This record gives sequence, structure tokens and C-alpha cells, in this order.
Amino acid sequence: MDVRYFTVTAPAPWNKSGIARITVRTGGSYPVYLCIGNQRAGMSADEAWALWVALGNALAASFGPAPDWATTQQDGGRS
Repeated sequence: MDVRYFTVTAPAPWNKSGIARITVRTGGSYPVYLCIGNQRAGMSADEAWALWVALGNALAASFGPAPDWATTQQDGGRS
């Protein structure tokens, strides 16, 4: 599998720039590698799908529909 990167940005009032960069790499030493700021986690494709479903369920149930800043970045976010 070729290595591919997908990046989105999110509001982050806790840091100086006010922006957090979230990057997912597919391929490489882990099938899926998630980076949020300085936090990193490698996972299998099944674990990544489970995270996707859990986040989708939790966020929709707790906060409603995705905010505009999130939906405008759903074009693949490839970097």
C-alpha cells in the first residue's frame, strides 16, 4: 500500500495559533497512523474503523450535526 496523508485543521483555543492539525497516514509501518498535535497512535484498519464509528456515534449524540468548519474539509483532505 502506498503511503498517503490526509490532513484537516480544527479550532484549538488552547494553543498559540488557535488551530490544531490532525493528520492520518495510511500505509507505512502501521496501516493507519493518527497524529493530533504531538499525540500519535498507530492502529490497524479495524481499530481505525472502530474509532471512526465510536467518534461518529458519540459526537452526533452529544453535539448534533458536524460544524461548518468540519464539513467543509470533507473533500479528502489530502496533503
